[in-house]
Amino acid sequence: MDNNKKYETPEAKEALIDGLSLICQRLHEFYDGKQTSIMPISKLLVTLSLPEYKQYNEVSSEEIFMAVEKVLGILKLMQERKNSSLH
Repeated sequence: MDNNKKYETPEAKEALIDGLSLICQRLHEFYDGKQTSIMPISKLLVTLSLPEYKQYNEVSSEEIFMAVEKVLGILKLMQERKNSSLH
């Protein structure tokens, strides 16, 4: 099954691109500026954050935004733990 067909509407595609960019920015913080392509990782994180029944079906832009917010929230918590003295 073509996994990209679920992002068929222009709004969903735009939401996905915006969300992946935000996630990539956060992930770059964990790589200390090393040059690497993390777009596939961010797409995987968004896909995994979608409800299971939506992972292979058409997804709305609102659902993508919710998945992106979930991933960004987790990354924020990870960054806070990294910056704290508690490990």
